[in-house]
Amino acid sequence: MASLLTDELKRAAPSLANLDKLQTRWMNGIQFYLSRDVPVVNGHAIYLDSPWALTSISQRQFWTNVDFSAFGHGAVEGILSADISEWEAPGVVYGKPARECTAPQIQEEVWTQLKQHLNIGGAATLDDANLLSWFLDPDIEFPNPGTAANAEPLLINVAGSLQYRPEAQVELQNLFLASDYVRTYTDIACMEAANEAARRAVNCVLAASGSTASPAQLWPLEEPAFLKPLQEVDRIRFGLGLPHHLEST
Repeated sequence: MASLLTDELKRAAPSLANLDKLQTRWMNGIQFYLSRDVPVVNGHAIYLDSPWALTSISQRQFWTNVDFSAFGHGAVEGILSADISEWEAPGVVYGKPARECTAPQIQEEVWTQLKQHLNIGGAATLDDANLLSWFLDPDIEFPNPGTAANAEPLLINVAGSLQYRPEAQVELQNLFLASDYVRTYTDIACMEAANEAARRAVNCVLAASGSTASPAQLWPLEEPAFLKPLQEVDRIRFGLGLPHHLEST
């Protein structure tokens, strides 16, 4: 969006003038299609020390009533989705950062890093013979060599950045925004924030069109109350210059 803003548009909508001061990073996904489902864990898996900061999730657990054999060539029984959050660090196979790799090299690097974390203690959680095909986020644009382009970078919220983020309604009567840089209660780039930004934009459209429909509901983000004692312990230890309690055990 920042690259699309002209000087004329910035003058007409000053709240858009500082979008180029917001920071973005790459976080894009790749899916592995498996002949045998590999659940891994119930939910997300985070590979804390993987060079490319990987996370993954097994999709089959959320589609229990779907007949996978009815799709494609019918051989897929599981889908393992992985996110790559570090595109600047060298990988373990080619020694290059992800943004300098070709699509097949990215696939091999991610698959290898996942195996390094899951195939331990003699386990063969991920087997090469189980991998039927894969699909890389098409927002990663090639060709390589060189540096790949990302058509959809992710907003990174840093201290002081809120002042540069516009509301869903800017100073133009016919322009409404629904994106991760819009000010939201959720305040982090995730699907919940995307949903909230969209609801804010919908409310702008309803108001501008004079609609009598009920506006989309908005609500502040709430953290579970049971976390507050743990957060207070963290605050006290930080104030005393002490490490996190898990680091001291």
